[in-house]
Amino acid sequence: MKRTLGLAALAAATALVLSGCGTQQAQEAPTAVEPSGGAADVVCDAVEVGAITRCENFYEDYWPEIDRQLDALYEKAKETDGGRLVIWDWYELSPEIIAQFNKRFPDITIETQGLTYNLSSAIISAKATGSRNTDVVSGSITSMAAMYDEGFWEKVDWTTFGVPAEYLTIGAPELMPDSINGTLMQYNTDKVDAVPDSLDGLRDPQYKGKVSVAGYNAIVFAGYGMAEGEDAMLKLIDDLSSSGNLKLLEDQGAPLSSGDVPIALNQTLYNPNPVLKVAPFEHSGVFAQFSGVNSDAENKPGAMLWALWNAYDPDWIELRMTDENFSSTQVPFAGLPTSVFDQATGLMKANADALLQGLANGAETETQDTRDQWQAMINAADEALNG
Repeated sequence: MKRTLGLAALAAATALVLSGCGTQQAQEAPTAVEPSGGAADVVCDAVEVGAITRCENFYEDYWPEIDRQLDALYEKAKETDGGRLVIWDWYELSPEIIAQFNKRFPDITIETQGLTYNLSSAIISAKATGSRNTDVVSGSITSMAAMYDEGFWEKVDWTTFGVPAEYLTIGAPELMPDSINGTLMQYNTDKVDAVPDSLDGLRDPQYKGKVSVAGYNAIVFAGYGMAEGEDAMLKLIDDLSSSGNLKLLEDQGAPLSSGDVPIALNQTLYNPNPVLKVAPFEHSGVFAQFSGVNSDAENKPGAMLWALWNAYDPDWIELRMTDENFSSTQVPFAGLPTSVFDQATGLMKANADALLQGLANGAETETQDTRDQWQAMINAADEALNG
């Protein structure tokens, strides 16, 4: 679920659908459910990981209350809309992921679609036409900006369900963080021993023809722009492109694996090829990603159930960190305890280590307050890359 990709295309599609909504009104959706009792009054054992606060005592002191709330939400969810839960995302959920959810919640039937660039427009169209909508909404702060501004995120107070207040300070309070992603350098170790620790280092003539970026992935330059300014970012892009060091490739994977273009400016690595590695760089971006409840949802208890389970359930998190069958899912939220990341293996370890190192090194991180500046920087980088 690459929720930070395709921002310019996503925004354009969203604007097109919004312009066509007119005055059509969908039937008002039911309100969000209230928590079952009150959350425990506990204090976060806080460690700052870049812009994110980690609660080392999360599973000892917070999880028991969240776990109790899951049981109550399940009872409500299986009685709502016949236990049907609709989840649309960038990619559809795999049967294996759904099976893990149904191990604990067997009476919930998940229907899923992967809509890539059409995700936002599909959600808006469903509301405009009165069609069955997704129950769950998700994204990074910038990728779901239009959706948020149009009121598609239910105003849920996640702290009353046991989520630490410290987790809810990067985005708006109803945005519950479930994972992290970020901009990284992927590289083929058969062709290059290491990569520079900054985008500036890629100006070196030794990298002529060796670096790629996808046209839809302008966000890889946005952190540099946020730190150094738009003019510096545009000059960097121009220098890398005009020198021939940087190639614009829609498919970076094959040239990366073959070594024909051995460095890819991208995000987390999804290819288990052992010769491929991934590394953060100066002014890389590391972003929290969020789940929430669609204000137009039919099964709001189910949406809350899914969001909390997917983000924090310890058995599911352990599986994601240790089982290669689930290593293509997002890296868990950095606010979870150190022990979560210490157990990582394989591809998940490579991605988690790189993103956490980026955070520790001061990665640029989008927040609700800086959202519009980030979006403007992404748009400027997109224009520079694609004309």
